[in-house]
Amino acid sequence: MHTQLCCLMKKKIALYFVFVLLFVLTKPLFMLYHLDIYSAYPTAEWLKVMWFGLPQDFTCAGYVMALPFLLGIVHVWFRGPWHDSFMRWYLRLIIIPVLIVFLCDMELYTHWGFRLDSTVLGYLLDSPLEALQYAPVWALIVLPIAFFAIWWVMQKMLLKFYPKTKYEREEYAPFLKPLLWRTLGAILLCGLLFVAIRGGVSTSTMNVGRVYFSESMPLNHAATNPLFSFFSSLGKKDFSRQYRFMSDEEAEQAMLDLLAAGVSGNAKTLPKEPTALADSTQQTALNGMPSHVDAKAELPLLRDKHPNILLVILESICGSTCTSVNPNADTAITPNISRLYQESIGFTNFYANSFRTDRGIVSIMAGYPGQPTHSLMKDQNLCNNVPHLSRRLNENGYTLQYIHGGDIDFTNKKGFLRAGNIMDIVWAKDFPIAERLSKWGVPDGPMFDYTYDLLTSEETLNQERPYFKVLQTLSSHEPFDVPFHRLADPYSNSAAYSDSCLGAFIDKLKLSPAWENLLVIVLPDHCFGKYPTNVQNHELARYKIPMFWTGGAIGEPRLIHTLGSQVDIAATLLNELDIAHEDFIFSKDLMNSKLPHFAFYSFSDGFGFVTDSCVYIQDNQHDGFPLSDSADPNGKAERWGKAYLQRIYDDLAERVAR
Repeated sequence: MHTQLCCLMKKKIALYFVFVLLFVLTKPLFMLYHLDIYSAYPTAEWLKVMWFGLPQDFTCAGYVMALPFLLGIVHVWFRGPWHDSFMRWYLRLIIIPVLIVFLCDMELYTHWGFRLDSTVLGYLLDSPLEALQYAPVWALIVLPIAFFAIWWVMQKMLLKFYPKTKYEREEYAPFLKPLLWRTLGAILLCGLLFVAIRGGVSTSTMNVGRVYFSESMPLNHAATNPLFSFFSSLGKKDFSRQYRFMSDEEAEQAMLDLLAAGVSGNAKTLPKEPTALADSTQQTALNGMPSHVDAKAELPLLRDKHPNILLVILESICGSTCTSVNPNADTAITPNISRLYQESIGFTNFYANSFRTDRGIVSIMAGYPGQPTHSLMKDQNLCNNVPHLSRRLNENGYTLQYIHGGDIDFTNKKGFLRAGNIMDIVWAKDFPIAERLSKWGVPDGPMFDYTYDLLTSEETLNQERPYFKVLQTLSSHEPFDVPFHRLADPYSNSAAYSDSCLGAFIDKLKLSPAWENLLVIVLPDHCFGKYPTNVQNHELARYKIPMFWTGGAIGEPRLIHTLGSQVDIAATLLNELDIAHEDFIFSKDLMNSKLPHFAFYSFSDGFGFVTDSCVYIQDNQHDGFPLSDSADPNGKAERWGKAYLQRIYDDLAERVAR
């Protein structure tokens, strides 16, 4: 049986690795084609490109060989010449799109500066003649010739696996038991191929950012398989056609009313820095939009313009668990957050912008609102084209580091961080297997201990440049498998565990020399969707979260009741540091009393828009069905929310086209 099974599938296994090898070899060919860019890199970097790009090559080879492997199961039961004939035609045809993608990508990279994606289809479908103008005349001649020459050589080489010979009926035992064993073996091989296509057995699946390994984006681009880049982008929608609630002119006027500022001749551009309300007419136009902050809030948040910064992103901690933002919360769940609020700068009217970690981190780190139908983090082109808080801090002298006990490749997180100039990433693989005690990785206790040791180390204390470090926790994520047993409800218990770890961490830091010049910003990425159980996914309470600033670098501790959301962190922090933030167009400085303050959040194909006096929530899946019409009697929040969401998708369309 073993010999028969090997004879049945060994050709397909060999073909799989032939395609892997071909994809690996295209990388140095791509770099040679762009030698003007890659000649500056040593040979070791070229080898790294091939090595780090290998997982994506395994995935693409898996897609190419998926159909032959599946037909291998059929071939066990229905032997005959049909199989070899199919494989000969399949191999001739499959290398056509492979070659087209690779050759087009090689030339278009010269003009676009990014690996091939669905952008090319927009040009070909809208104006094919104009699209051809990207390529020089010699390329229009040489590349087709190269295509046919390479195709001829490759198909001849591949067809050696299935030569055309006279079929002779095979003699084999048509017994049920051997057939079942062969079928089981073929299914097992298909399962292994699926693992290759998926990108491994970890919680993350293959994505473009998985192969990013260098501070140099050209090297990351070279490591990317253009087949994967292209086909993974095909499912993306035309942002400019989504959520068209009103004309551009009406949306512009709504944004003018919302932000009380001029738009310089472009209906699709938000003011980069909204100016003061010019007169009482503008003030009246807002009619309920708060344009103030608390009196004490106008005091500086920081006593130092160059503090070290630690951003702690807590997994799924709801405002409903914290008495600091919800007086009716269970005091047993997050007593440390409530205690720390009293000795910190605590924000009591603060909201998450979306419902998932990938959206929340983008809102916090890029000042960009979450979208109802799209994850910006999973779109590497957009990751590269949005502003990043980390990048701006790095440009102003800060060193960067990201610390996470889980899988950094999940939802293309590594690609997003790399786009923000964060190259120093500590994640699950950097810890012993014995410490990865939960499904998602290393529990919060060891991660806070690691971060404490890092911040108080001689190397960190003595470094000349200030640092910006991010710690992302994971223990309060399902399935809530934490080394802590105090509360009966699994989520509440996990949140209490994370809270206890945070409290112990802050208390130790206060006694260390790291505390004096340290700013610690603590907030969740989003709320856990099933706590409390009676809150639905669209409701406002689902998005209210705690946020507080602490550390020796803060000014006077106080509570700030100004309405805001995660996207406002970038502008608020950068303004406190006297760093420009004009390009964070969706981010508002919470300390600016002359700006209107509001919160926007998105859920699956829906959104909510919140002011101090009105709330509008809409389910777009049901023809824009309003879920909170009674809270918006004048329809202002509806108009503002629709214009705001429309503006987000206009901006996404503009960034995709860059």
